[in-house]
This record gives sequence, structure tokens and C-alpha cells, in this order.
Amino acid sequence: MIPFDISVSFITGQTLALSARRHLANDPNLLVNRPLLLSLLWMSLIYAPSAMYFYHGWTAWNSVYIFKDVPITEAFPEYPYFESRRLLLESILIWLDCTVLIGLFLGAFVLAHRWILARREKLIIVACIIVGLVLGAYLLLTYERSFLVTTYEQFERLTQQPMTLWDVLAWRGFGGNTFLGHSVFWSNVVIAFIDFGPLVYLYRKFSRAS
Repeated sequence: MIPFDISVSFITGQTLALSARRHLANDPNLLVNRPLLLSLLWMSLIYAPSAMYFYHGWTAWNSVYIFKDVPITEAFPEYPYFESRRLLLESILIWLDCTVLIGLFLGAFVLAHRWILARREKLIIVACIIVGLVLGAYLLLTYERSFLVTTYEQFERLTQQPMTLWDVLAWRGFGGNTFLGHSVFWSNVVIAFIDFGPLVYLYRKFSRAS
């Protein structure tokens, strides 16, 4: 989901720099340093492609129902049927989204590096907490868009009826269209191991470096 991906890009960029603060405190080069290179490899080769996977599989939900998905086939109800022009437009949007995520990650890392050089590391923690709180508030205020996983048309029909946060947090609620228990939920579980396993390794590697 785009708001989640944006938040993760910023927070991981900041916290990876923070974990490498002993190295970065003695390296004034903001754009050419080993921690940044390794971090960008993780972002561009692992996290960003996995985010694009969700864009392909659940277009309307991933875009918080800003974009409509195209008609779907009965054989593959989770995946849109792309016409040639639609595929081109989707590819452009996915490319732009991927570029923004990597750019935001790079900006967050460089900003954190600046704060480390200025001996203001506490600002990194403050910034990450603020972004986390904003994401949490967004999810709570737009819980229908965040926790209902379906097509654009079905979303419009479902949201015509009254629903609470607890309704959309039900396991396979609304005919299996809630996030918990949905195929997108299990995809997130699998991809979390793929994405965050290497991330934890980088945190440990950077924090142990002298």
C-alpha cells in the first residue's frame, strides 16, 4: 500500500543511517559512502520490487482506491486483465512509484547523515516517530481504504453500508474482503521475511562496524 511504502522508505532510510552513525560521523561525503551504497542496494533490489508486486496484484487497494482497476477475469479474480494501453499506463505509474520510493529513501538517509555530522542524532528518532504516528493516524482515519482489499467497484458498494474499524479488522470479514486472512495478507507475511531479513542484517552489520 502506497502510504505504508512511503513511510517505510523514510523510516528505513533514517534508521539505517543511524545504525551506521559511527562510520558516517567521520565521513563528510553524503552521496558516496559504503553504508549508503549497501542500503540503496537493499532498497532498489529487494524492497522497491516487492512494493511493485502489490501494485500489480491489487491495484485499487495498493493505491488506496485512488486508481480504478480494470475488468478482471473469473479465472484470476485477484489480478487485473491488462489491455495494451492500460499495461503501458500501469507500467509508467509503477516506474514512477518505484522511483519516488528510492528517491525518498535516499533523501531520508542523506538527511540523517547531515544530522549525524551535526551531532543531532536525536532528530532522527523524532522524525521517525512523527512519520510512524502520521501513518498510524492515517490508517485509523481511512480504515476502509486501508483494510478492505477488493476491486474499486466492490469497494464502492461495500462502503455504502455502515462499518466500523472493528468490522474491517475481522478475519476474512465482508465475504473475505478484509485484509486479515486475505491473500494479500499472506503475501505480506511472506514478503516481510524477504524484505526485512536482509534489513535486520544491515542494521547489525552497520551497528557493529567500527
